[in-house]
Amino acid sequence: MISVRVKIGSGSIVDTSSTYGLVYIDSDKRVGSPVKGFESTAYPEEEGEHIIPVTVDAPFDYKVKFFIQATSLASANDKIHAFNEAFAPRNAETGTRTVSQVTFFNDYKRHKIVGYPKPIEEATEFWRDPKNQVNDVVIVEWEIRVTKPSLCEYKKPFTEDTPSS
Repeated sequence: MISVRVKIGSGSIVDTSSTYGLVYIDSDKRVGSPVKGFESTAYPEEEGEHIIPVTVDAPFDYKVKFFIQATSLASANDKIHAFNEAFAPRNAETGTRTVSQVTFFNDYKRHKIVGYPKPIEEATEFWRDPKNQVNDVVIVEWEIRVTKPSLCEYKKPFTEDTPSS
């Protein structure tokens, strides 16, 4: 089993599997952050275009796929709810959520992704064993919106907190 870790806000770095019951399956195949397009000007009487060859990293979404092996659908839902509440707790009075910045450490792909996650809202797959020989499996996707790509890294060792797992 491949281990991945997450840091929520200023909290400590934890393993997603042992802490939240989210077992890593896959993630984006990125090897770097995308860049914004060049500023350009084109004229009908000239071929091609004129560009300013200066650019910066562009924001992007990073997707991670997990599975939750649970004894019942209710316990899988409970694990998803607990994970969502960890980074986006709902204010009981106003119903609003304040989303904490997360740092996702994928040691297998050597990615450190920093951004603001969207709560997991739906499963991509459900599998229920009709004979109850094995536990139910729920597959979910988690999306992180990276607003400042310079905080991300695509090689190891990472520049901050890297306890071995």
